[in-house]
Amino acid sequence: MNQGNFLKGLFWGTLFSIPIWISLFGWFRILSHLA
Repeated sequence: MNQGNFLKGLFWGTLFSIPIWISLFGWFRILSHLA
């Protein structure tokens, strides 16, 4: 396994997952306020 490719994949995976976690957290806050 190439170390560079693994790090690049990890970087892009983290980069794409951060907005998803932020949006999920935002939805959770909105739903908890509505409940």
